[in-house]
Amino acid sequence: MAVTNVPARRIAVDKRRSILDAAGPVFGEAGYERASVDAIASAAGVSKPTIYSYFGSKEQLFRESVADSAMSLNADSLVAVQSLDIRPAHWRASILQVAIKLTACFRTECSASLSRLVNAEIGRDPEVFSSVRAAGYLPIVEALAGRLAMLGNAGLLTVGDPVLAAKQFFALTQAELPDLTALGTLVGSETAIRRAVTAGVETFLSAYETQG
Repeated sequence: MAVTNVPARRIAVDKRRSILDAAGPVFGEAGYERASVDAIASAAGVSKPTIYSYFGSKEQLFRESVADSAMSLNADSLVAVQSLDIRPAHWRASILQVAIKLTACFRTECSASLSRLVNAEIGRDPEVFSSVRAAGYLPIVEALAGRLAMLGNAGLLTVGDPVLAAKQFFALTQAELPDLTALGTLVGSETAIRRAVTAGVETFLSAYETQG
């Protein structure tokens, strides 16, 4: 009877998942320099050599850890984008609600903590930014670009480049957040943030909504 490798593969996946789950809090609390691989190994219930066998180096583990955190944090953002109702009678109200939901996702303490961690390490390792961008930001942009393209196909928006439109949507609706939240260190006024997001949506629509 043939011997299957499924159990071995499952163990490998489980160990990798355990290491990433343990690495996030350790890096988040201590930062890259002060975080020790020994502490991560202890939290994950694996040996230090096991971590190096899976990730090769502390630096690569950090890259994959922040990317994994970004992917997890942005799950709600993807749900928000996918909820955009493209029906003619609903899309304008829906696009505002999506912008408000996205803003709420970006204002969580976990999101702010990840941003601080990434910003602190970009100078040391620019690849950290690329990892987070690829795992977190770009999938949301692509999902929103798809929804905006559907609105374009329905004749409700004039969208030449859906990806650019999605990026501009984020830029406009989040433009005032750094000031209103003190760079993510404060919750900020819900009223002021809603007003700012609404103004961003209106500016976006003034540029993209099909006239006539």
